[in-house]
Amino acid sequence: MWLWGCLAPHPPIIVPAVGRGREREASKTLHGMKALAEKVKCEKPDLLFVLSPHAPFGNGLMFVDAETFEGGLQKFGVPDPFFSAPGNSEAVQKLSDFLAGSIRLGTWRTSIFALDHASVVPLTWFAETWGQLPPLVLANPIGLDLESAYRLGEKLAGFEDPRRWALLASGDLSHRVTPGAPAGYHPDGRRFDEAVINALRQSDASALLRLDPDLIDRAGECGLRSVLALLGLAGSGPIEVLSYEAPFGVGYGTAFWKKTESKGLPHLAREAVLFYLKTGKRLPVEQARQITPDPRIWTERKACFVSLKDRRNGSLRGCIGTIEPTSPSLGEEIIRNAMASATQDPRFEPVSLPELQDLVFSVDVLGRPERVSGPESLDPKRFGVIVEKGNRRGVLLPDLEGVDTVDEQLFIASRKAGLPGPEGAGLWRFTVERFREQEEQ
Repeated sequence: MWLWGCLAPHPPIIVPAVGRGREREASKTLHGMKALAEKVKCEKPDLLFVLSPHAPFGNGLMFVDAETFEGGLQKFGVPDPFFSAPGNSEAVQKLSDFLAGSIRLGTWRTSIFALDHASVVPLTWFAETWGQLPPLVLANPIGLDLESAYRLGEKLAGFEDPRRWALLASGDLSHRVTPGAPAGYHPDGRRFDEAVINALRQSDASALLRLDPDLIDRAGECGLRSVLALLGLAGSGPIEVLSYEAPFGVGYGTAFWKKTESKGLPHLAREAVLFYLKTGKRLPVEQARQITPDPRIWTERKACFVSLKDRRNGSLRGCIGTIEPTSPSLGEEIIRNAMASATQDPRFEPVSLPELQDLVFSVDVLGRPERVSGPESLDPKRFGVIVEKGNRRGVLLPDLEGVDTVDEQLFIASRKAGLPGPEGAGLWRFTVERFREQEEQ
């Protein structure tokens, strides 16, 4: 669901219409924003979640639910708006419902909202890159404590939605880096910025969460919570720092994270099968953690399917999975289902060690199934389906070759359940994140 996340600064002076030549004094930042825009050029999301420390704020995470967002810098001498973007109330509500109970929330609703400069400045690059911005979900994290800001990112990583999301974490760093800085100079300003940049490079928020509150206050920052949310979302995934400088006494950092979990899951499935075929035993969790170290794989419980296909002709060689989690973690679910797919699928003989090199692994991580009233709520390209009647159940994954219509999907799922058709059966749909091993080759 998550495509990428980024940290972007928001000084209006780097926008040429405001800077009128002075933007060139922030050349590293301009280079960083150009590099960021290039990285997301072909990665336009369906929804862009914007964290801005200058949006309306409250006690907790404050959402702005608007029908239309207007992007301009009139307060900085630019007469006309640069862009407009739609909102999405349904997405705001879905994300709010998901976060409720773990993050303090508020929502401010309006029809048309004039975006703050912390949103407009980085969005200017995206609007130019994409031509038209996707629907925005805007929130201000400034009302969160530091632990809650990091937890927000961790929670976002587990948010399930069939649409593609991306995170724009807007924030300047210290406003007191050099003598003559607008908020006055303090040596802790540079210390703070160094801590933030190091945390991003190491994909590790621990040092930031231990910072002395007085040092943070002396640094005069506005973007720390945005940074922590990005770190929480990325987990241990690598974050690339694209630029840092403080040309006007204020620290500007740009950074980019792209979801790369897909490389770990099929490899873990393969290693689990290899270990079993060699030893007859299940791959120990401690060893599996070394293979796929992302901590979320070992703390989140999710269902999954593991599929094996012949590399030469694409034919299925095994596929077994679960629609509800049965193991303490996703990683253990993958190990269990990988072994079962290779050795217990009743349609095939068990996989042998010599043929393992000719097989391609894929892992489908399932979202939570939701009951639907009828076929009109299904889409074989987006949703898997469960057909259930009595003690009979048939499951079919989405986006399968040769399954192009809802009728075809329901017919196959019904046959797998031992039913002549879906008439009188309960229907559920679910989303998947599909990770294919061939993407690693």
